[in-house]
Formats: sequence, structure tokens, C-alpha cells
Amino acid sequence: MIAGDADHETPYSAALKARAAEDQRVVLTGYITGSPLQQVFSHARLFVLPSSHEGLPIALLEAMSCELPVLVSDIAANKEVNLELYRYFKCGDQESLARQMKKLIDMGLPEQEKGRYRHMLNTMYNWQKIAEQTIAVYEKAMAG
Repeated sequence: MIAGDADHETPYSAALKARAAEDQRVVLTGYITGSPLQQVFSHARLFVLPSSHEGLPIALLEAMSCELPVLVSDIAANKEVNLELYRYFKCGDQESLARQMKKLIDMGLPEQEKGRYRHMLNTMYNWQKIAEQTIAVYEKAMAG
């Protein structure tokens, strides 16, 4: 199953969709949110984010909050999340991606990594803290 969609249609994304349509084992969900997304996360064995461009990788943080094992491209935004090195593959390198997927698909997520995920999400990516910090910045700006 491949969840999500290209932000902008490209020849590559069109070719990928056409190729997937030829194989009944491949399901392209398109963009999903809410309960359907939670169902995908709860049944996934590995979350893969092969992006070549990202800002803050929110989808990665969501997958981590569901305690999914992850594999992401080695672009700067993904590396800022500071995962274990074997959770990265060389961006654009299909062989590297396939090799790491094979390695990680059955590995799951060790308890030590689950603990790291929880700590990281609670300290660095806690939405309540981020909202409070954002409000403080606006209040300071309005005060003059």
C-alpha cells in the first residue's frame, strides 16, 4: 500500500500510478487523513518516506507517534529528526532503498527506539509546547 500522493503531477508520478494500476497487489490510497490514516498506521509494518524535498517531515513524526518503524531518505530535513543511521537510505538510490526496506521490514521497532521516539516527540515536537511558544512570540510582538 502506498498512502499519499504527489503534490504536483510529474511524469514520474504519472508513470508510477500507471505501473501500480497494472499490479493488483499495489494499492494507491491517495491523500488520506483521520480514521483511514490511523488504520493504515496501525497495520503498517514499515513507514517509508522517500522524499527528495521536505520541510519539517510531519508525516514522519506522525508515524513515529504511532510507534512505527521508519525508513527515510537522507535529506537534511529528515536527518534533523536524528534517527538511528540505519533508518536512512541514500536519496534517489533505488538499490539503497530496496536494500534497507528488505533489512527493516521484519525488524520491527526495538523497545529502545520506541523510548527514543516518545522522548523526542514529547520534548522537541510537542504540539502543546510549540503552540505556547508561538503564542508567546505573537504576544511579545503585539506588546511592542
